[in-house]
Amino acid sequence: MIRWRQARTVATFEFLSTVKRVGYLVTTFGMPVFIALYGVVVGVPVYFLEKNANKPVVYGVVDGAGVLRLEGETAAGAPPIPDDVRSALEAAGQGQALDRALVASQFVFRPYPGEADARRALVASEIKGYFVVPPDYMDTGVIDSYSSDVLSTRGSDSRSALATLLRERLLAGRVDARVAARVTTPVKEARRFNVTREGTVTDGGVAASVLRALVPILFMVLFLVSVMMSSGYLLQGTATEKENKVVEVLLSSANADEILAGKLVGLGGAGLLQIATWLVMVLVISVGVVPLVLSARVAVPWLALAVAIPFFPVAYLFFGSLMLGSGSLGSTMREAQQYAMVFSLMAVVPLMLMSLLITDPHGTVARVLTWIPFSAAPLVVLRASLDPAELAWWEIAGALAVLVVSTYGAIWLGARLFRIGLLAGGTRVKLRDVIRQARAGA
Repeated sequence: MIRWRQARTVATFEFLSTVKRVGYLVTTFGMPVFIALYGVVVGVPVYFLEKNANKPVVYGVVDGAGVLRLEGETAAGAPPIPDDVRSALEAAGQGQALDRALVASQFVFRPYPGEADARRALVASEIKGYFVVPPDYMDTGVIDSYSSDVLSTRGSDSRSALATLLRERLLAGRVDARVAARVTTPVKEARRFNVTREGTVTDGGVAASVLRALVPILFMVLFLVSVMMSSGYLLQGTATEKENKVVEVLLSSANADEILAGKLVGLGGAGLLQIATWLVMVLVISVGVVPLVLSARVAVPWLALAVAIPFFPVAYLFFGSLMLGSGSLGSTMREAQQYAMVFSLMAVVPLMLMSLLITDPHGTVARVLTWIPFSAAPLVVLRASLDPAELAWWEIAGALAVLVVSTYGAIWLGARLFRIGLLAGGTRVKLRDVIRQARAGA
């Protein structure tokens, strides 16, 4: 029989002692700062790479066939700019507007009268490379490409840009301008939409797809982090108390079930407080993203967010009870972690199968894992996020019922393992001792 007054006392002690630890405070408030700094370290090089990628890349062209008829530097998709107009724009301080007009495809082509002139420009690093359109191009369709011996990843892009420019010039004056534009760029932009089973049209773009996949992934990550960190606190506290003989003092004023309940509630509350702090920081930082998502008419997976609320604490109690009960059998911190490792691996299984589950969220594997207590919580959230219409209400209720019943059994088993671990003191517990004492405790 659990006396909840004693359990509440243990929970209060465990919660306050945990949140006052330097390691807890550093992790709670330092982890977001570390992630932000890591993002800056990774993002700064990407920013400069993107900035350099937006700069026009100049290639030379030797038009032996006379099909391009270039009068100056020209970008694919941009009309040729005469020299007098170029000089006027630069004199008027509109150099940036000129650059934007030239970088329609990020590749600018400069005409050269001969191959020797283009080669000298390439050696002098005035251009990145050059193309020679031979006189028999209209018959053969063959062009020659020259580049420096420095490794470059933009060769194929430059050839595609030249092909676009060739199409533009070959069609100019021969077909209607609108037809020429569509031949040059058949699909300028593809807007994506999804049609639900009820016939409702929803946004199917990248933002909507990312949001649907982000909710279950975020749930899994937060769940794993909470389980791992909270169980770490549980195992560390229990192992320390056993080594320091503090557990004998605890057992004099509370039984094993009360200590287990207090530790689960207290340390679980500390873990949830940590996650809540991270979520608040994320919401504060990304407060401007919410209006953007709403204005873009992105379908927010509200069902997944709703089912995550009851599944999260129940799944935590399920894993916490098993990990604390099995971990308490170890005489040292290392042994406790080894005993609890099996349940940590069980919690990671849905994340390991993420690619398969996202591809087929209502397939046989996903449906089977929905009814297994070790994976029920993340699977229901995943399926509710990706395709809520296919997820029946009885599957949600059934998975929650299985998880609740399993959690009750996990607490019962964890309490007996925890009692055995505490009574064993610092000695190594054998399997037959566990079975015998569990039967006696039952």
